[in-house]
Amino acid sequence: MSNIRSVFLNTDPAQSVEVGIKMRPGTVNDTFYSQISEKSGRVKDILQAISLKTNHRTHAENLAIAQAVRRILARSFKIPMTDERALINGKIPKLLRIEQLSDLSDKTVFKGGNVVFLAPDEEVQKIRSLFRELNVKNDVFGVREAKGLEFDSVALIGFFAYIEKRGSAEQWRNVFRWLSSTSNITQTSPTGEKISGVMLDDCDYTISHPQIADEAMMVYTALTRSRSQLFLIEANVTSGSKKSTQGVSLADFAFKKLSDLELAKAVSSIDEGQVETTAAKHKENGVLLVTQALSMIDAREPFDIVRKKLLEAQDRFKPSTGNDKPLLRQCKRHLKALEMKRDLIQYVKANFFVKGSYRLEGRFAEVLVFAESLGNYLSRFSGDSYLVEEVKDVKSLVEEIFAGTPYELRFRDIFN
Repeated sequence: MSNIRSVFLNTDPAQSVEVGIKMRPGTVNDTFYSQISEKSGRVKDILQAISLKTNHRTHAENLAIAQAVRRILARSFKIPMTDERALINGKIPKLLRIEQLSDLSDKTVFKGGNVVFLAPDEEVQKIRSLFRELNVKNDVFGVREAKGLEFDSVALIGFFAYIEKRGSAEQWRNVFRWLSSTSNITQTSPTGEKISGVMLDDCDYTISHPQIADEAMMVYTALTRSRSQLFLIEANVTSGSKKSTQGVSLADFAFKKLSDLELAKAVSSIDEGQVETTAAKHKENGVLLVTQALSMIDAREPFDIVRKKLLEAQDRFKPSTGNDKPLLRQCKRHLKALEMKRDLIQYVKANFFVKGSYRLEGRFAEVLVFAESLGNYLSRFSGDSYLVEEVKDVKSLVEEIFAGTPYELRFRDIFN
């Protein structure tokens, strides 16, 4: 680090979507400080915090509803509030209450083929299965999947029903009341302040209800995925559940509060003028998934997660969706390269790696098998400009194992 003159890091602590993992103040600074020698005479607080002021992703109306959720995080969970401004105005977010999720297959209720649905991660597979049954062809992403991605039109589906199922409904009613509060104190006793005739129940949520932070970060991250039109959709009955008979649901309470604050507008239907997702949109979403998969590869994330992402991308390029044969072929090719690379690594570990080091004594037959598999891999992928890094990884592995051994020339010939 002694040769580095400056480093720019960009992060948003309100978009931590991993449960229980938070970006604590000072963490990054402490990490850098630990790498600096005490002899250098540097002070600990070497980092300058710069808060960005302009939001280039979305418009003012979407930003307003997201900032409302962020105020909840700032009040009790010490997440810094931002003072960002959008460059443009747009359409106010829309709120749609439906009886059941299957109503989305009714074109008089929902017509929006280019809308991308975002759902709580635990609910994604269930909603995707239901959409397939209903022949609703819109893409559905979990919040973790969508983090880092942006879409023109986004619909958050079932978030408040999910939060209520987790047992946090009363606390969320309270934090929604905070949005109308003139007080910012956070203590373990009531404030004496009434909101809409109800006493504000103030407490130390960090200790008493830490799950609110995880849920609010999930909602905030989902809200900020939309570049243009934003929808929030809630059903009275979700797949496998019954309609609640216990008073006003959290979804109804939240929708009324957001409407009263003029952060969103209730509607009886959604008509985006597009019955099905266009091929161009399917292809665009597929490219986003591939980009995300490549980032995961760079971050050395588990193979199964990357594989799932590339399979989802393939679905967006098929004739029935994006209808792009070259992209579908390249996506399949990249996945095959990753699978063969994984097999080579697993073979190496199983046959040559013994007690922390590589040992080749008595492994002549295994070396021949590995050489043949390596030759097949290189003959298929070494000339592909999209797979340069994968081939480099394999080459580095081979050099690590065979450099300085009697097999070195043999493997050098294979690469040549």
